[in-house]
Amino acid sequence: MAFDIPLSVIIVNIVGITIAAWFLRSRLKAKLAEVEARQSRKRED
Repeated sequence: MAFDIPLSVIIVNIVGITIAAWFLRSRLKAKLAEVEARQSRKRED
């Protein structure tokens, strides 16, 4: 089983996965903040 994958491909994949994880994390944090704001507005009513 020979690994003849170029190092540049591995680096690009790692960078892509990191960007995807950052994007998903930022979306989840934004959604969580939205839900918390909605709940706090609901409590004030």
